[in-house]
Amino acid sequence: MNSADSNLLSLNTATVRKQWSLPEIIDGCVRHGIRGIAPWRDQVAAAGLKDCALRIRDGGLTVTGYCRGGMFPAVDREGRRAAHDDNRRAVDEALTLGAPCLILVVGGLPQDRDGVIRSKDLLGAREMVRDGIGDLLDYARGAGMPLAIEPLHPMYAADRACVNTMAHANALCDELGTGLGIAVDVYHVWWDPDLEREIERAASASPSRLLTITSATGWCRPSTC
Repeated sequence: MNSADSNLLSLNTATVRKQWSLPEIIDGCVRHGIRGIAPWRDQVAAAGLKDCALRIRDGGLTVTGYCRGGMFPAVDREGRRAAHDDNRRAVDEALTLGAPCLILVVGGLPQDRDGVIRSKDLLGAREMVRDGIGDLLDYARGAGMPLAIEPLHPMYAADRACVNTMAHANALCDELGTGLGIAVDVYHVWWDPDLEREIERAASASPSRLLTITSATGWCRPSTC
């Protein structure tokens, strides 16, 4: 791989989580000339935040995003407060790693502490997402850490993310203001008939809302991803 190509490539560490630990992924990126890396929180926690940050810096890698914050909806106030506190920690971790943004997978229908969905109120869940992002933005702005909403394919609306279109993500950015952008994952948004228009809308904002764009993976049929 030549240097021009390697500078454009970033590895989302979930891609090889079954094969390698995060320290092994970092070493593999360095060995194969992949200059960018987007680590996941659970992998960072398993390997140690400070150790991962040091390995990434020593390897000359660039963190292109930190996956993930979000999961705002919950069945009660206590659950929403726990999500808020966890997201504040995610902001701090992103800063330690030198990430340019914290990627938000916003959450789906409200679940209890055992992960059981207890409500089918999708509009209510989206209101919790809006309010949760708004609350987190106050902290993230003060820390200087941009937040990036990742719209997920509608098949994930119930359990992972009830923001499913670029238009919805753009509308949240319009409403909530500075410090909020969008993470575009082609795997999740390729189907959207308004995709090109909404990407242009995000790109034309000042500053641009396009904080990260992925990926090289293709849509599987049938999808089990």
